[in-house]
Amino acid sequence: MLTKYADTLKRRGLDTCSSQILADVLESFPKAISVKQLAHNTGKTEKYIKSKVRAMKRDEVPINLRRGSRNNYVETSLFEPVHWILKEKENAEMALEDLSSIKLNGDPSVNKKKRIVKRIYREYLRDMNDLIDRWYSLRLIQSLKDD
Repeated sequence: MLTKYADTLKRRGLDTCSSQILADVLESFPKAISVKQLAHNTGKTEKYIKSKVRAMKRDEVPINLRRGSRNNYVETSLFEPVHWILKEKENAEMALEDLSSIKLNGDPSVNKKKRIVKRIYREYLRDMNDLIDRWYSLRLIQSLKDD
């Protein structure tokens, strides 16, 4: 299993089981993996795995649950890891909005630190926007979504 990838997903707010499901599904790419196999890998029931996949789908994680002739299968695309980059950018934008609404107080050292944090977020977002614009102009992201 892609343990390091699963660990990064946990840090992004997914629970342990969901992160393990995504890591297993991505590792089996381009083939789908059966819900039965995922249940075996995680030690959970098939019903629980299906509910986790549906919950991730509701949260706009690019993952699909499909029926096969004998089993249900879970699949994703290679866009899934890039999805998290785009989500991180959205989260940074929201954080910057919140940080910008914080008023400066009378303490110069605290005000300086607040300005530093805002600057870091602004520069991070500027660079991320440049990268993402470049990826879109080269149609890199679109080609991953087409899978």
